[in-house]
Amino acid sequence: MTVWQALWEKMAPELWLALSGFFIFALDMIFPRLPKRNYGALTILAFLGALILIGWQVNKLPVAGAETAQQQRIIFWLTYAFAADRLAIFFKVAILVGALLVALVTVDYVERNLSFAKAEFYGILVFAVVALCFMASAVELITLFLAIEFASIASYILAAYLRDDPKSAEAGLKYFLVGATTTAVALYGMSLVYGTTGTTHLYEIAEKLSPSLGERGPAFGVHAFTMLGLFLMLAMLGFKVSMVPVHGWAPDAYEGAPTPVTAFLSVASKAAGMAAFLRVLAAGFGPASTGWQIVLASLSLVTMTFGNLGALWQRNIKRLMAYSSIAQVGYLLIGIAAFTPTDWSILTGYKVAQPTDFGLPGILYFVLGYAFANMAAFAVIIWVEHSLGSSEIEDYDGLAQRAPWAASMLTVAFLSLIGIPPLAGFFGKFFLFGAAIKSGLAWLAIAGIINSVVSAAYYLEVVRRMFFLQPKQVEPVTAPSLVSGAAVIGVLGAFILGIFVNPAFQWAQNSLYDIVKLASR
Repeated sequence: MTVWQALWEKMAPELWLALSGFFIFALDMIFPRLPKRNYGALTILAFLGALILIGWQVNKLPVAGAETAQQQRIIFWLTYAFAADRLAIFFKVAILVGALLVALVTVDYVERNLSFAKAEFYGILVFAVVALCFMASAVELITLFLAIEFASIASYILAAYLRDDPKSAEAGLKYFLVGATTTAVALYGMSLVYGTTGTTHLYEIAEKLSPSLGERGPAFGVHAFTMLGLFLMLAMLGFKVSMVPVHGWAPDAYEGAPTPVTAFLSVASKAAGMAAFLRVLAAGFGPASTGWQIVLASLSLVTMTFGNLGALWQRNIKRLMAYSSIAQVGYLLIGIAAFTPTDWSILTGYKVAQPTDFGLPGILYFVLGYAFANMAAFAVIIWVEHSLGSSEIEDYDGLAQRAPWAASMLTVAFLSLIGIPPLAGFFGKFFLFGAAIKSGLAWLAIAGIINSVVSAAYYLEVVRRMFFLQPKQVEPVTAPSLVSGAAVIGVLGAFILGIFVNPAFQWAQNSLYDIVKLASR
């Protein structure tokens, strides 16, 4: 195996996306009058190509212990900071599915609303996805930091892209200010972790925290500055997924940013953020879980409660989706808070996951189901915005009479987000709440159930308006075929994941097995 062959096998999707991004920019320089829809088509092809390469990459994953010593030496410089393992592949699928659906709803939106935009909007979107894929594979703190910063900078630009709209400028500015602050805090936290452990590699940190491995599970006596550094790093990780208390940017950014960008932040960016959460907390600091478990449980409770209560009072559908997104993160954090010694044994390959091991695989399943349901909802939001030029909730009055398919698909998406069977959202919450009960956090599971009931109030309020109120106008609400197609794909994804639960959950469990590579094994 040569270095170039190892590079391609480890980073094929990222290299393809990077080349696609450069090609889009170069094409714009050479042919400045090329229609914008062509760049949209290239972006869709770029994401489709990356998904195909991930499928090819699955067959290239090395069997544990099968590499020769020469192969291990060749790929060491890659695998030290970048892991092309099953966990990374799972999250990259979620990221790219979300990005592909975003690209589908973007083409007509850009043509209609961004007359000044050419290739740069699509090029920045592609490079943002490259950074998100690196986030999913980063197993070293500096690499993770650079990936998050690259993705954040691209997101700042996209959020403020409507340069003549004050709300868009405000969205980009608030997003940037919160991001810059959390970045500074997280860097200081990383310095504390490095100072107390002597390394920035997550697996080496895990080894430092747990010198005696195996079935013992989490160790005790972790240095206080190490835990302080971890908690400071949570600021940056929480910022990427809009976790309380670093959530303040989300409602204004979601409302002011171009709607496809809002969808991108809500789906693809959040999937990458949860990948980083899992890498840092479970894979890197898993042996010290007794020090951070109650903190994560408390953050989960506050996040889901704040998100759901905040959504009750919203009159703008994009702000409602922002608070909904915050609440969904609260549910996801339950899976990390429910981390147990069994989970650590699975990550290190000492134990094969059993059907009742719900926590971490529940996060993966939930992320994928959330990506489909949320993108279906945003596709319908763009559908309505395309016809009415507004995103106020009152504009949805009587939508079932003007666009029955749009109303039906938005209803299905909301039912999945509430957690109604047989949709993916129900089983995702079932796995997460079950993990909380199994790990002794029954109070957190009860809080999650109560919050799910509260969330039904604002989701079903929109449904009530669509089906039981009279429309203010009678003209049909139409949408471009790509937008309606993205909505259909999102709804089908939520249904399919809910019907084929076992294969999807088994894939999630297999993606976690033996991802933590420790030298002392």
